[in-house]
Amino acid sequence: MEKSMTFTATGDSLILKHLPDYPEFKEIRDYILSAEARITNLETTLTDGNCFPSAFSGGTWLTSRQSVIEDLKKFGFNIYCWANNHTMDYSYDGLLMTKRNLEAAGVSHCGAGENLYEASKPAMVDLPSGRIGVISICSSFEPAAQAGIQSQSQPGRPGLNPLRFSTTYTVTAKQMKALKEIASDTRINNRSDISKIQGYTLKEPEGTFDFGNSRFTVGKVPGRMTQANKADVERTIETIRDALLSVDYVVVAVHSHEIKGVTNDEPDYFYEEFARNCIDAGACAVVGGGTHQLKGIEMYKQRPIFYSLGNFIFQNAFVEKLPPDYMEKNRLPLDTRTASAFQARSEKASVPLHNDVSNFQTVLPWFRMEGDRLAKLILKPISLGQKLPQYFSTWPRFADETESQAIFETLEKLSAPYGTKLVKKEGVFEVEI
Repeated sequence: MEKSMTFTATGDSLILKHLPDYPEFKEIRDYILSAEARITNLETTLTDGNCFPSAFSGGTWLTSRQSVIEDLKKFGFNIYCWANNHTMDYSYDGLLMTKRNLEAAGVSHCGAGENLYEASKPAMVDLPSGRIGVISICSSFEPAAQAGIQSQSQPGRPGLNPLRFSTTYTVTAKQMKALKEIASDTRINNRSDISKIQGYTLKEPEGTFDFGNSRFTVGKVPGRMTQANKADVERTIETIRDALLSVDYVVVAVHSHEIKGVTNDEPDYFYEEFARNCIDAGACAVVGGGTHQLKGIEMYKQRPIFYSLGNFIFQNAFVEKLPPDYMEKNRLPLDTRTASAFQARSEKASVPLHNDVSNFQTVLPWFRMEGDRLAKLILKPISLGQKLPQYFSTWPRFADETESQAIFETLEKLSAPYGTKLVKKEGVFEVEI
């Protein structure tokens, strides 16, 4: 009998509050439960608040009470990815406490752990139609957040499953000459030049020039290009292939804030390259999140790449506590209360996160694999209710007709460069296969 399985997935579940019995909850839950494999990205830590905050954060130091995992379980999710830019907001204690709380809740999870082996291994879940493996990986992180490789003499380092990348900027010969003159006059490279001479830092490749922390090369047309780290790509490919020896399907979840241009709706070059490599290795889908809004959908070799599904739950404004580092970063008195600190940051922003409607509109994909073939893919438009005070920044519901049309037009535009065609039907969008 040919294998078959149904899937649904979300973008970021940035959940900080208890789930009330709100009117639209049941229909959202029932829709999610109509699939066997139900995947979400847990974009917060789960702690008791008694952890050291890291010196860095994913933008805001996020932690939630352990009980919110029970609220996510009410939606029906059975696989939780947690490699994202907030994984290490509360350092090693926060990561290890989150891991313990996920395990105590009895849920399958992936993307972080006590060493790189644990962080990069897939969550494997047995379902009525077969077995699925899910890999969670993140490209947006401080170097200290990445998990380390264990060796014969030392333990690995706790952290997230990293997808590193390199960036090279192309400039004209005239621009390169100016860069070198500026570097010489400002002495921006003095410390790094000594480090290279002493062997602590590798010299830049032939034909390139490092200006501070950025690498440049000469070409006819100025621009920018990124490339995924070879070791991270190979590790993921090997993990996919190894998983397929004991599971029926593999899904790769990617958390990425990197972009091509000046808007948040285009995935970066390295991300596109990586996602296609995952499909080439046998993954049946790649599911993305990160920048809080939708990105395009690519049908690569007849398998879906959702470059970003945006937010499923977006409660960033409901953080209970923040470390003094946040106040110092935003030039606020160190004893500023949390809500006032968020308000102060919003007042300085040209377009605060909670004023951008794109952060409150998304889709829930539902798809079915039959054998190694994608048989059906539909998208249910979802609103987080930005314009409804009673739901502000909180709980998802099915979008109304006006919202659905706006979501359709956005997704159609963003998917067009990949040749993906969407058809708007009653209550859903269907992707032409």
